[in-house]
Amino acid sequence: MTVIKRIQCTYSSILRAKIYFFLKKSLWIYLISIVLLAYVIPIASSGIFLSSLIYFSFLLVILIPLYHFSAKIIAGKNNLDADIEFNEQSIIIRHRNKTAIEIKEWTWIKKLDITSHGIFLVADTPNRFLISFNKDGLSEEELQFFEKKKDHI
Repeated sequence: MTVIKRIQCTYSSILRAKIYFFLKKSLWIYLISIVLLAYVIPIASSGIFLSSLIYFSFLLVILIPLYHFSAKIIAGKNNLDADIEFNEQSIIIRHRNKTAIEIKEWTWIKKLDITSHGIFLVADTPNRFLISFNKDGLSEEELQFFEKKKDHI
């Protein structure tokens, strides 16, 4: 079985990756930090819970514009446009905007996460790199391929 899909580094794909990493990794760290901050420095006449909500809201007010602008900047600089082929043995990346072909082993994928909305493949690179597909855009055979591969990663 072979799955071939096009991947592009666009504003929406970068923002989706940022949100994915925030929800999977950073959210718990932020929540614990905010509860500790609210415990140490509670807002006057508010309890720890209300102080935590206020601090978390303030954090979101800062993070949302940061994610928006950083995704715009990265999308402007990065010009990834490639067809990626997933087969049983390897992952082949054929770049459309340059004459380059990369062949990666499945060990390049350090995590394969299947959710109700999509499939997320986290690549083992120094910079966080996420390949994501909406489940709506995949056939039943392609979904089964990734589910089978998830058991081996």
